[in-house]
Amino acid sequence: MHPVAENVTLAGAVAVFAVLLAGYLVLGQPIVGGWSQRRFRRTLSRNPRARLLRYRRTTLLEWSAVGVALLLVAVAPGLDLADIGVRWPRLAGGGTPYTVVGTLGLVLSVVLLVMLRRRVEEGVEVAAPGEVVALLPRTVRERRSFAALAVTAGVCEETLYRGVLLAVAGALRPEPGSAKLVLFSALAFGLAHNYQGGAGVVVTAVLGGCLTVLYLGSGSLLLPVLYHVLVDMRVLVLAADRPQHRRGQHGRHQADG
Repeated sequence: MHPVAENVTLAGAVAVFAVLLAGYLVLGQPIVGGWSQRRFRRTLSRNPRARLLRYRRTTLLEWSAVGVALLLVAVAPGLDLADIGVRWPRLAGGGTPYTVVGTLGLVLSVVLLVMLRRRVEEGVEVAAPGEVVALLPRTVRERRSFAALAVTAGVCEETLYRGVLLAVAGALRPEPGSAKLVLFSALAFGLAHNYQGGAGVVVTAVLGGCLTVLYLGSGSLLLPVLYHVLVDMRVLVLAADRPQHRRGQHGRHQADG
């Protein structure tokens, strides 16, 4: 696995800026996410636009956080986009196995997602946490908005929790060790999803750890971002119309006619 933020030193006001950003990601985001989810659940029954507002609020928040992170990259001496994973996956040296296996796994994930959609369309019920079910889009407009949110989450959360957070950790504590970085990123990522409940924290922490291994191994955020988008897109699959729903709608149209 490649070193994180090599030859980067954070000091003075820049170090304070970096610590505040990392503190928000580790401690602040769980608080904001939990508050936003509680607000969403309170308004869901009386506001038909509650889901759209939740998607848009989350999208705005995540891109704003990335904007702050990019400001850190701009002002921190020696820190550039490559240090936060904005580069192509490594195809030489120790990065080759991670890139090759990660790419093959991505193809398999696409196949599994297609198979899951077919099962859902056939009427097979797929279990999901209650908080996730509440967020499932119901309308075409909601699906489009959620698709944009899924891409946002993939790009922004990987940039923040893999690229920037680990770069800050590596710069503030040189040579922290890959295992510690994986654990740190996994825990932070899991806590950021505390609004999904205890099981959601555990599942996202495990996912975050796996994505961190892939990032550190390949040296790039590309594969983690694509995996992350696919994972979030499963929500659209779970929200697909069931055959019985479509038949019921067809029958109502005939009755109305």
